[in-house]
Amino acid sequence: MHLPKRFPVVLFRGMGILTLAVLMYCCANVVAPTGGPRDEDPPVVVRSEPPNYSPNFSGGEVRIYFDEFVELRDLRQQLLISPPLQTNPEVRIRGRSIVFSVDEDLRQNTTYSIFFGDAIRDITEGNPIPNFQFVFSTGDYVDSLSVSGSVVDAFTLEPAEGVYVMMYDSIVDSIPYLERPVYLAKTGAEGRFLIGNIREGAYLIFGLVDNNANFLYDLPDEKIAFLDSLVRPRYLEPPPAPDPDAGEEEDPREGEETREPAEGPGAPTPPVREQSARETAEGPGAPGDTTALPPELPGSLSLFLFQEADTVQRITSSEAVSTGRIRIVFRVPFDSLHFRDVRQELPDHWHLAEESPGRDTLTLWLPEPRPDSLFLEISDRDHILDTLNLSTRPRQARARAGEEEITDPAPARVQLAMSALRGGRWPYYEPLSLMASAPVDSLDLSRITLVQNDSISLEPGFVFDGPVQRSFRLDFELEEEQAYAIEFLPGAVTDIFGGTNDTIRRSFTTTAESDYGKLFMNIELPQKEQVYILQLLDKDGNILQEKPANESRVYRFADLNPGSYGLRLIEDLNNNGKWDPGIYLKGLLPEPVYMYPGPLQIRQNWELEMPWKP
Repeated sequence: MHLPKRFPVVLFRGMGILTLAVLMYCCANVVAPTGGPRDEDPPVVVRSEPPNYSPNFSGGEVRIYFDEFVELRDLRQQLLISPPLQTNPEVRIRGRSIVFSVDEDLRQNTTYSIFFGDAIRDITEGNPIPNFQFVFSTGDYVDSLSVSGSVVDAFTLEPAEGVYVMMYDSIVDSIPYLERPVYLAKTGAEGRFLIGNIREGAYLIFGLVDNNANFLYDLPDEKIAFLDSLVRPRYLEPPPAPDPDAGEEEDPREGEETREPAEGPGAPTPPVREQSARETAEGPGAPGDTTALPPELPGSLSLFLFQEADTVQRITSSEAVSTGRIRIVFRVPFDSLHFRDVRQELPDHWHLAEESPGRDTLTLWLPEPRPDSLFLEISDRDHILDTLNLSTRPRQARARAGEEEITDPAPARVQLAMSALRGGRWPYYEPLSLMASAPVDSLDLSRITLVQNDSISLEPGFVFDGPVQRSFRLDFELEEEQAYAIEFLPGAVTDIFGGTNDTIRRSFTTTAESDYGKLFMNIELPQKEQVYILQLLDKDGNILQEKPANESRVYRFADLNPGSYGLRLIEDLNNNGKWDPGIYLKGLLPEPVYMYPGPLQIRQNWELEMPWKP
């Protein structure tokens, strides 16, 4: 049988259409190339001009070449130069290199370290060269001694991050006020520091929170740490170099002869990798590079950071908050205040003085009769601070058109607040206390009722706390797990301005002893003849309780809410009942502080007994 003559043509056309469809499908589903694994290698230093760790450097341009394009990230925060220069050099990117110039007079026979931190990164993945530094010496050799240690807050013993640690070769007490340091480092997150490439000698060492970035201790709010003895740097063994073959498969070519690169003009020269600072230095030395440090090195220093007590007193603000109520704010806590009106003789008991807990704010309550204004000369520690012209009334807003200006407002109502009332539950061990909005002149007990369990009437009695008589408490012991209701009828409380209260009712239920835990600490004091202060802290470090500790024995803390607590022991060297920071020019270090290691977990209806030998 013969096929039609048209069949081959039809078959050819069908195959062509099929082929075209396949090609179109493949073109419509383009798959992006994977690109291979992510580049995680940092840039490599190929060479530098002059070479890293060069002696006899006299200044000029420095250029560091890399094997790929790089960028600078957060250089202002990362760059650290020891000793500090008068002006940090401008670092620029030029091709696959960075360039900077040192154009000022340098110290003779001194090793300089320019620490870049993690600022130098590749431009593709942002991989940093960790803790890179460039070192040069103006003398015949590069110094190789080091000093290491840590800086902690003197009161909390928490690591102090971002603190400049500065060393001076001039043994003068006033040196941190007058000169920039010879050597410099910055503490890391754990408060640790390392200063390397130091020449042999004796140095003063300081820690400084440098608020104005001039490397001088010249502001009252800057924190300082110091040692009362000289420091001598020492040689530190460098960390062992990592084994490049550790954990890798054996190279099958190992043992084969390696062909040396060709020599002569035009021969290809493979890039030579400069060793990093850590690999090249005779010991660790990057200022601020603490990654190579073990937790404690022999001979490491401990610096305790503090802010000196500011003793320069002055009045920062004063105003009449309301009629008969003047508030005066002081720069530092006051000691012994004295008032004198320079225009008139003030009568006895012309005011009631209410001090803030920190003794930096004073409220003057002025009962009737009172003058319209006062011209007060105020002294502290027999030193005249200022003379204030004070109105005894606040400034009145101007009355609108058609409105009458009120010149003598009626006495305000007395407001009463009960402290620490949470969810209607009151601690059974704490007397019920109330705070009035103004000092109380009198209490009418016939207008106050106290009822227990809705049926038992109790005779209320109150005791005032302090001479101002704003705070008062029930002179009555509350029982555990009992319901109480207290009511103040109008006129029960009268303040010094003649104001009285509206009807006030409060109901609450007392807690039980079993709701709390107890802590018994058997403490062996470091020194038997020294006076200490023992403080119980909450999980945020706030002081909850404080008591003197004069002997080694068991100290009891009762009625503690379940939770985490801490303990601090203060060596009260001057027996003034509080912790004192240091005074640098007097050579006084901050009073020693001991912190209990780890939290103390208190559980409900549980007694925790722990020993502690600070």
